[in-house]
Amino acid sequence: MTGTAVRRQTDLDEAGRRASAAVAGPDRKPGGAAVRADGNAAAAGADCPCRVLIVEDEPQMLDIIDYILTGGGYETRLAASAEAAWPLVKAERFDLIVCDIMLPRSSGLSFCRRVRELDQTPVCFLSALGTAEERVAGLEAGADDYIVKPFNARELLMRLQAILRRYHAGAAGPAVVNGPLQLWPQSNQAVVGRRRVLVSDSEMRLLRALAAARGRPVAWRELVALAWLTDAPETGQAMLKTAVHRLRAKLGDHSPPLIVAVRGKGYVMPDLG
Repeated sequence: MTGTAVRRQTDLDEAGRRASAAVAGPDRKPGGAAVRADGNAAAAGADCPCRVLIVEDEPQMLDIIDYILTGGGYETRLAASAEAAWPLVKAERFDLIVCDIMLPRSSGLSFCRRVRELDQTPVCFLSALGTAEERVAGLEAGADDYIVKPFNARELLMRLQAILRRYHAGAAGPAVVNGPLQLWPQSNQAVVGRRRVLVSDSEMRLLRALAAARGRPVAWRELVALAWLTDAPETGQAMLKTAVHRLRAKLGDHSPPLIVAVRGKGYVMPDLG
């Protein structure tokens, strides 16, 4: 490691120690969690000066996140609320948005939904809210990742890199398009009109199989084999029914429906144009 890298890593470690000293353990309030900075965090930064918008209402935590990201090679813009961040989102281009959830007045969840109505800029939540239900709510709002405070500085940088890799891998366009439905396998995203949802690997494989056969019913055994990469077990039909129900809930109601059951055969996705 070069002398510059050593000094930068020492600075990041010191930032983590300052955060730990300033905040007495994890808290349910915004910014009420310490950052543990260790490892070669600086070396984990982006290869190019990607622009990141940081939305955090706790001044000390905002400074710490900004310090870590700029140390990792990112260009940053800072906002202390969703109201302050929204004009920046509309006026400027960002490669990534890092956002707290418990913001004053308008929550990070509401802000993320507004961003999704505008474009597909990746969003990563950083929050002290860490239950499974809270993480799921963040992902359902359209976030690409959800990191719980306290967090590790190097892990934060690596996970932001992973988000950007997935996003840019699919930047050339979706792999599958059927009318209003777009499938982005690289990031496990399904877009229907202005609604974007994250789906699991098996759900993405199921959607791709139906979209590839648009207008033609696909037998349930074939769908189970394609989606779960296994021969259809005895429970395969029930498993498929549950997966289709979950996908319908995620994708919302549409006319015509995106997935239609065909009695005695399986399922079909209509040709949506």
